[in-house]
This record gives sequence, C-alpha cells and structure tokens, in this order.
Amino acid sequence: MGKTPIRSFKYTPDEVRCELCTEYAKKTGCTAKGCPWLAERVEAGVVGYKEAVTESFAQSPLLSIRLGFQVRRFSGSLWENEDHSRRMDYMKAVMGFRRKRDTPKYYAAMYLLTSNRDIFERTQNCFHRTGIDFQKARLRGISPHNYSLLIAAKDLFCGDKGITQEDMADPDVIDSKAFRLIVNAILIARFGLAAFSLRETAAHPAR
Repeated sequence: MGKTPIRSFKYTPDEVRCELCTEYAKKTGCTAKGCPWLAERVEAGVVGYKEAVTESFAQSPLLSIRLGFQVRRFSGSLWENEDHSRRMDYMKAVMGFRRKRDTPKYYAAMYLLTSNRDIFERTQNCFHRTGIDFQKARLRGISPHNYSLLIAAKDLFCGDKGITQEDMADPDVIDSKAFRLIVNAILIARFGLAAFSLRETAAHPAR
C-alpha cells in the first residue's frame, strides 16, 4: 500500500484575497472574464458551490437551466450519503497512494464509481495499481442511471466524449441524480479533493 502524500502548504483566505490579484482594479473590481485563481480559492475555502459551478460551466449555455436547478438544490455536500463516502474511503485505502495515478480525474471517476452499491460492485475490479480499466466493468443488466455514471467516469478519466452537452441537458438521457453526480465529479476533476470542502456559500469572504 502506498504512502499518504505529505503536503504542508495550503492556501489561506488572506493569501487569495481578490485585491491581491493582478486582474483586480481598485475602482471596478475584478476585470477577468473568469477567475484565474479559482482552484486556489476553492482550497482556501472562500468559494461557494454556486461560484464553482458557474465558473466551471461558463461555456455551457445548454446546461444553464439544469445547472441553476442543481445549485438551488445543493444539499451542502457532494456525497450522496454516508455509504457513498465510506465506499470511496474504502477504495482509496485499498488502492493506496500513487502520485502519478492519483490525479483529480482519477478521484472524479472513483467518486462516480462508488456512488451506489450496484455500480461499485460492477466496477470495483476495474481499479488497479496504475489506473482504471473500464473494460473489466460488468455491464450485463446495468441500469441506464449507472451506465451514464460509468460512461461519465470513463470520459473524465480517459478523456473520452461518450456523453455530450446535449445528453447532459436532456433529463430523458441523464436523469437528475446522475446529472448531479456528474456535475460534482467535474468539480472534483477540476479542483481535486478540495472540491469536497465546497459548501453552499463560501466560509470566508474573499473580498
């Protein structure tokens, strides 16, 4: 089992204040079209869930309606329930730590593949020391919901495009629970495990 990584440095709210950014103007405020330091601000706990979603899907007008509903219904946690959290913690412990493998995209896929017991049992054997082998997933009898999660996990980890924006925008293709999980997984793929600290509103105002 690999060793747990040691990282002593972590951004603090004072270090990511907007006034310190080169894109910030004293009279007009932020002049950037998108925050260039969003990941660092997420880590510092000064970004709420709404801002993280809005910034991450700024180029996705097709999804605006579903994303707005998703933000309004956010429970305050990325987890589906405690069992979801326990399954992912279990997989992290079993697989250990490998620096080259354990990227934000790896954890985003693991988040989806541990979200319920059925998909976990179908894909548990896909995880290995260097990554995820999706060809080992058991597909017979899989539900449309879990198939969507499987394809989304593969997209995130492998860079595939099995699910399009049009698919995501259509509730008949991607159900509401799958949509929520995939959106959250995309946040994990962008911000890493720091995404799990996202709350409805930022804990500490950045300005």
